[in-house]
Amino acid sequence: MKLTLESFKVKAVQFGSRTAFANGTLTIDRDEVRRLAGDSTFIALVEVELASPGEETRIIHVMDAIEPRIKVGGETVVFPGFLGPARTVGHGVTRRLAGLAVLESARLPEPTAGILEFNEGIIDMSGPGAARCACSDTHNVVLLFTPRPGVTNREFEAAIRLGGLRIARHLAEATLGMSVPDEVEEFEIGAADPGLPRVAYVDQVQQQGFLVQTFLYGQPVESVVPTILHPNEYFDGAVVSGNYRSMMKTPTWLRLNHPVIRALYRRHRRDLNFVGVIFCRGHFGDHQLKERNGYMVANVARMLGVQGVVQTLEGTGNTWVDFMQAVRALELSGIRTVQIVHELGGVEGKDWPIVDYTPEADAIVSGGGADRRFTVPAMKRVVGGTEVVFSSNEGWGRSLSAAEGLTVSAHEMYAGFWMMQTNGFTARDF
Repeated sequence: MKLTLESFKVKAVQFGSRTAFANGTLTIDRDEVRRLAGDSTFIALVEVELASPGEETRIIHVMDAIEPRIKVGGETVVFPGFLGPARTVGHGVTRRLAGLAVLESARLPEPTAGILEFNEGIIDMSGPGAARCACSDTHNVVLLFTPRPGVTNREFEAAIRLGGLRIARHLAEATLGMSVPDEVEEFEIGAADPGLPRVAYVDQVQQQGFLVQTFLYGQPVESVVPTILHPNEYFDGAVVSGNYRSMMKTPTWLRLNHPVIRALYRRHRRDLNFVGVIFCRGHFGDHQLKERNGYMVANVARMLGVQGVVQTLEGTGNTWVDFMQAVRALELSGIRTVQIVHELGGVEGKDWPIVDYTPEADAIVSGGGADRRFTVPAMKRVVGGTEVVFSSNEGWGRSLSAAEGLTVSAHEMYAGFWMMQTNGFTARDF
């Protein structure tokens, strides 16, 4: 299966009388975007704001982030199961607006608390926080959603997701009249030197319930068993985020530009044979189910004939047990494993750094301590509201001014763990 990815690089974004893309500048018809993103049944108002890298701007209440993409020809669509039939994607031609993100920002109409809740995630477009959050280096089209009275969280969240995906497709349509992309990449795992080690990526996604879930071809992965995905399916939006809890949230934008998959592709046919993705969920209800899931992951890996895997997890706490059970089962099957994880360890880094551990996990790569605190400065402009409420920092539960300087950790930064890892943060011996 071969995917051709054509990139049109966005250098500036502005509002105008019609949506168009030319010479690196994306012009957006604001009223048209409001109309397409809205849903008269559940959404009372959609506002649209722009934010670009380097600005003294903070974006708050961010739910999902999406990169505009669109299929060219064929019978499939980007974001299958949401914007069209749930047909297998990852082949043909896809166009993307590189350097652009559509952000969804909203406050849910009903209170949330406990495990299944919305946790704040802020994006600073400049300053020390920018390196620790997703979409600080992209030009951002921020959709601000307001619910209609009486609407439930489930109704509002579903309407927001569809609105954001529609706008991502709509903006990508501006490339259809253009003939020469800025960059063309071809992705195909294909045949490789049989002497190279066979390596798979094990992607453990979060699935606890509403507000803390993941979608595969338009459906929550509640009952999914470990399965094989072609890495190209990620690039066409087969996996969509519905997880708004903790710094471990993985936005759809990141899945479309998955750093682990891209890294394995870069090494494919050079020093390894990248054979595919083993897709599984975390946070099963008891130890027996966690162990069952781990052994099923190992069984899929054996059937692929892999010699090694790279593993990541989405989520905190309970889901680490699922993750380590998969490590153990893989290693007992003779398959070497490498885990990319965050550390906790408390504010001073003196506590136990990971939630669960098995001795078989002897090649762990750390992306640094997610609990360590730092200060982000005051910002001239805030998009999305005036106040933030943190769930995992000192002062949690209190309303704080979003414009002022804040003491935060990776938990409060949008997709903090992933961006720390991607931007080269690591851990040192204490």
